[in-house]
Amino acid sequence: MSRPHPIGAAVRDALTAQPTMSMFCTYQQDDLVARYGGDRMVRMPIAENAMLGMALGMALTGRRVLVSIARIAFLYSAFDQLVNQVTTWRYMSGGQFSVPLVVRGFSRGGEHLGAQHEHAPYGLLSRIPGLVVAVPGSPNSLAGLLRTALTHPDPVVVLESPLLFTPDWAELPEPEPSPAALPFGVAGLARPGADLTMVGIGNTVAACLRAADRLAGQGVDARVVDLRTAAPLDRDGVAAMVLPDRPVLLVDEEPRSGSVMTDLALHLVQTGVADPGRIDLLTGAPVPAPVSPTLLAPLLPDVDRIVDAALHSFAPDLRRKNP
Repeated sequence: MSRPHPIGAAVRDALTAQPTMSMFCTYQQDDLVARYGGDRMVRMPIAENAMLGMALGMALTGRRVLVSIARIAFLYSAFDQLVNQVTTWRYMSGGQFSVPLVVRGFSRGGEHLGAQHEHAPYGLLSRIPGLVVAVPGSPNSLAGLLRTALTHPDPVVVLESPLLFTPDWAELPEPEPSPAALPFGVAGLARPGADLTMVGIGNTVAACLRAADRLAGQGVDARVVDLRTAAPLDRDGVAAMVLPDRPVLLVDEEPRSGSVMTDLALHLVQTGVADPGRIDLLTGAPVPAPVSPTLLAPLLPDVDRIVDAALHSFAPDLRRKNP
């Protein structure tokens, strides 16, 4: 991108506004160390369970901690701390304690690092009670959700796609008008449309936007919705944005089993918002991510598959709308 990524300002603003806030990471940004001091910008060993345990202790004293673990896949090493400690203190203490702790890390996105690094586990994380799971779909969404996370009283995990830091986004209209704070549990309208509703999360938001451009060339006006967070999941908000009596395509990189889109599809059908014959899911394959781009590509929904699913799954509806 030609201008600085908005996430840098979000982190600096939080550190400036909260003098007791600390940041844990396995590397150090010289500019942040110079500005805020080495006692707040803490360089940690590669031991995610220790990082999260130390951050929990600090958070229980009222000090906010931003934990950067580089790859969200490494969070699995700290699952005992996350599931049994970080997310349970408010409940177990009857509200006497909160844990203002934020974990951020790269998920999946164009780096082809293989099965131990290429993860986007927002469906799994969304099933942990007491945890907010933010899955930004655009650069401004990333900054806005992180701003909210860094003022939130409870634990938050932010999954950051490496694709949000590439120049490719310059080719797309930014769905969020600014990098201002965004509320949790509120989906956003990334693109208006009248013929078809496509719902994306994380990387699939950009894929849906590109697919919508291609569909427009074939006379199909596609609406795109960005979930923004996997937990809380904005079921009713999405239902309100779904075009009545029009097809719905839910697009997710995670496998269908346990996907947030599967949850959402059930809600849309049960509430009568979507007809079962007019809703479809396009999801990732339930296999580890290979390093090879050639092998990985068929496992994930991309623009070609989204366009194909829209045109073939809903062909009768789209023909009636666009004779």
